[in-house]
Amino acid sequence: GSILPPQLRVLNLEFNELEELPEDFFKGLEKLKVLWLTGNHYQPGEKGYKKMKAAGNRLQLLHPKQFEGLANLQVLLLHHNRLETLPQKVFEGLRKLRVMKLLDNQFQPALTRKHPAFSKLGKVLRQLDLDEDSGDALEDFWESTSTYLSDDFSDGPLPERTDEDEEL
Repeated sequence: GSILPPQLRVLNLEFNELEELPEDFFKGLEKLKVLWLTGNHYQPGEKGYKKMKAAGNRLQLLHPKQFEGLANLQVLLLHHNRLETLPQKVFEGLRKLRVMKLLDNQFQPALTRKHPAFSKLGKVLRQLDLDEDSGDALEDFWESTSTYLSDDFSDGPLPERTDEDEEL
């Protein structure tokens, strides 16, 4: 099982030079709500770019059962990595997933919404970013309402983006 505490709700693993994760790395994290596996999202010219580029994750593959048991996961951030393929059943069981970002990877052929990995995600997935980043409205809402660590779940529409979101 996982060496991580089972009560975790938010796990930020960005900027850890990750290239691969053990298949059972997230086992036992039934309460996990938000998982950041983002690679380097800093742009050339930004302060700290070189340091962040070196520290950024470079995930190249996901195991078929990588996210098994994460039934409460609502946000999965996998953008800015080096993923080339997605196992067909990698997201199976993520019935509460609302937001997923996969942009800026190396998928061959290019990833589309018709990929079999997305077929079991259902109607609660409201934000699937494959080509461009459409923002962080759900996480911003949780932060502003102090519900980030709540176990509550809504399958309704995502909160509207505010003008503040668009300025960032």
